[in-house]
Amino acid sequence: MRSAHVVRARTPGARVVSALVAAALCGPVALSAQSTPWTVATPAPAGFDRALAQRASLEHLRALIGLNTQNPPGNELLTAQYFDKVFAAIPGVERHVLPVANGRANFVARLRATNPTKRPVLIMGHMDVVGVDSSKWKTPAFTATMVREGDVEYLYGRGAIDDKGMLATATAAMQQLALRRDQLDRDVIFMATAAEEGGPEVGIDEMVTTHFALIKDAEFALNEGGRVRVGDGMVRSVNIQTTEKVSYTVKASATGPSGHASVPLPDNVLAALARAVSRVHTWKAPVLLNETTRLYFARLARIEKDPVMKLAMQRVSAPNASKTQIDAAAAVLSREPLHNAVLRTGQSLTLMSGGIRSNVIPSDGSATFNVRVLPNDDVRTIVQQFNRVGAEKQVVFTLDGEPRTSPPVSPVSTALYRAMEQAATAMVPTTTVIPFMSTGATDGAALRARGIPTYGILPMPLPMEDELRMHGDNERVPVAALGWAAEFLYRTLDRVTAR
Repeated sequence: MRSAHVVRARTPGARVVSALVAAALCGPVALSAQSTPWTVATPAPAGFDRALAQRASLEHLRALIGLNTQNPPGNELLTAQYFDKVFAAIPGVERHVLPVANGRANFVARLRATNPTKRPVLIMGHMDVVGVDSSKWKTPAFTATMVREGDVEYLYGRGAIDDKGMLATATAAMQQLALRRDQLDRDVIFMATAAEEGGPEVGIDEMVTTHFALIKDAEFALNEGGRVRVGDGMVRSVNIQTTEKVSYTVKASATGPSGHASVPLPDNVLAALARAVSRVHTWKAPVLLNETTRLYFARLARIEKDPVMKLAMQRVSAPNASKTQIDAAAAVLSREPLHNAVLRTGQSLTLMSGGIRSNVIPSDGSATFNVRVLPNDDVRTIVQQFNRVGAEKQVVFTLDGEPRTSPPVSPVSTALYRAMEQAATAMVPTTTVIPFMSTGATDGAALRARGIPTYGILPMPLPMEDELRMHGDNERVPVAALGWAAEFLYRTLDRVTAR
């Protein structure tokens, strides 16, 4: 591999914002002449300039990465003000910067159709990002940095994928869609939220309580959460999130006698805790399929190359499959951690603590599991099973907080889902569109709970290597994937809004 060529992006400011709005001031991005997963062979849709979308998406993302919004503390007001400047230059847009406290804010912009006859469509993303361990990054995490590796140009920086890439490409798509405002039959609402990555409920929760009037008339919404997956040098599948697991915290508490470490005790609480936690770690909840996951495996089987996995997918999703057949197929699929997480409620050990000194046997210890519960499962039953499987009299597993009702699954029959499906196959006729249940949590759940069907997509086509960098070190996005994403979002919005 050739040595990496690194170029630092300029710091965002007034000149950058002007360049973003004008778009033509931005220089072209040099892309490989050969066919790539991000090369779209079909004609561009009416009113869409591919080169312009590529340049604008890149410039938006450069600017957004340069705004340090790692959570905590968030500082999303910086990004909300950036969007306020960008959308101020678009005719027909109403804007709302919604400060919360301590430099945090949400942002809403509404592109008004000239003569709307249908309810709005909402497109959204979150402005905060997770923190970084700078010692493990090859580039400054909050300076957008271009790196060529082999034949691919990458943009490195925290948030390049999650979720500033979504916000950047959505903004570029809306800038072009706004030029056809008189041809739209719906308003388009853009929303950027705070605090999606955790902490105080000042993001989507604030929006659906204090500011819901700004978005409540949306017929449906488009958010992060799905995937555009690249394999064998092509876009193999477009996974549209229609539902998601619900995240809970379950704590294990161990108590027992303390003492001097020179006299080993049979009831050592840390030993009991370790045994119980190990058993729960290896335990698998029963397989529980739902409408989305059945269709997910049925569609995935169409493109699966491994014949053993392919057959298991077909069997687990068969309409009349018995429990015995499903369990046998699931045992094969569960060899792959991602498939296992889709098939059942899953638990991950994330924290353990106990003891004060190396020569003291402590009287207590604790462990924490992050539990992702299927929409049609019961977390209370799961905790009961933890206590049964843990099987240590000194250890008790308890749910932190109260059970929550899972929001309804977003149907695959809406105009927005169909528009996403049509956009994907128009760009890549050979791809497979798959309804998808995400194992991670997103802001979409709050909207589904309030009656707004919400669909998730991370619109940049990514190889698994890059997808797995989300929340990890050296987060990056292929530069050419940005133009692809902007076109997908433009096509989707255009199909669902055009007269």
